[in-house]
Amino acid sequence: MKNRHVVLALASFLVLGTLGCGSAATEVQIGAILSMEGRAAPYGVSIWQGMQVALDEINAAGGIDVGGGGTLLPLSITMRDDQSDPQVAMRHARELIELQVPVVIAADSSEIALAIAPLFQEAEVIFMSPSASTPKLSEEGDYVYRNYPSDALEAVNMATHIYNRAGVHEIAIVGSQSEYGLGVKNAFVARFRMLGGTVTVQPTFETEAIDVSAEIEGLSGFDFDGIYIAGYSSEVATVARAVRDAGIEVPLFGTGAILAEELVELGGDAVEGLVFPSPLFDPASEIDESRRFVAAYQERFGDSYDVYSAHGWDAVKIIAQAIQENGLRAEEIRFYLNAMNPFEGAAGSTSFDDKGDVRKFHRMFVIQGRQAVPVAVEGGA
Repeated sequence: MKNRHVVLALASFLVLGTLGCGSAATEVQIGAILSMEGRAAPYGVSIWQGMQVALDEINAAGGIDVGGGGTLLPLSITMRDDQSDPQVAMRHARELIELQVPVVIAADSSEIALAIAPLFQEAEVIFMSPSASTPKLSEEGDYVYRNYPSDALEAVNMATHIYNRAGVHEIAIVGSQSEYGLGVKNAFVARFRMLGGTVTVQPTFETEAIDVSAEIEGLSGFDFDGIYIAGYSSEVATVARAVRDAGIEVPLFGTGAILAEELVELGGDAVEGLVFPSPLFDPASEIDESRRFVAAYQERFGDSYDVYSAHGWDAVKIIAQAIQENGLRAEEIRFYLNAMNPFEGAAGSTSFDDKGDVRKFHRMFVIQGRQAVPVAVEGGA
């Protein structure tokens, strides 16, 4: 399991109303709402660690030159733990809005993203999610962004791989009843059927269920040559164990929400051979930003970096770049994000479409020897 020790040293508050009364600001403050506890904590902790590493680098270089005015100001992040609870997240969102921060990086789960995005949209505060993938977020407004790809993109990549590359044309889907599980399942079904595939059965289970044996028993009597498991890492591991315990030996496929270390720890031999998509993150990349991220992360937290910490790093760096280029007001940041050139970061290239969604695709990975390795591409590695 990745290192879960997190230093939650919250930055001092800067009330940005000083921008409107002529007083000189002494620092740049943005907000963050992530899960340090609860079901989404493996994702929230990872994102927050990546964000802290980016914060360290920015401040070590002197801070942000707001709007290119020639004065460097340190960056601070006021962090709030939503405890994987949408109601707690909403309370923190209102607190940060009252503090008049121009940007909040938040939401490690789709449920929380959908709960708080309308609050930031109404307040005209930039909301940036490094991991929420529900397609519904695309319709939440023009102050809502994410640098992690939508389930709609994931579904296209995963369904295409299963149908064309894996040769699975009849599939069973076992999905979580969470907002994420239902969203990614529905997007996958639409794409798989468009390709000509058949979904023969699709039982669902309660979020974070620890026993899904009844749902797996319900697969008997149906024909399928693969199983797609729509859920988070722990849920995929639970289903995979139940599938193998039932003696079902067809190929297994998972989602882009998988954390490989957690999946292997919880799933053991049952997840061997499981294929899943992940947004591009290559620790061996020669891109300067990626190399800096890996080196800085290793120095502070060890080797526990992953695709989510990389997206946390990128979110902070993108916002810092927007503030430096255009200014600190939310409207100025929004204008920059809408027109920015692709940002080459730790998690690949980032640019946004007119819905605030990132234009980014996935790469397929397979669990082999208790490790996640890229699926070989025809004609190369």
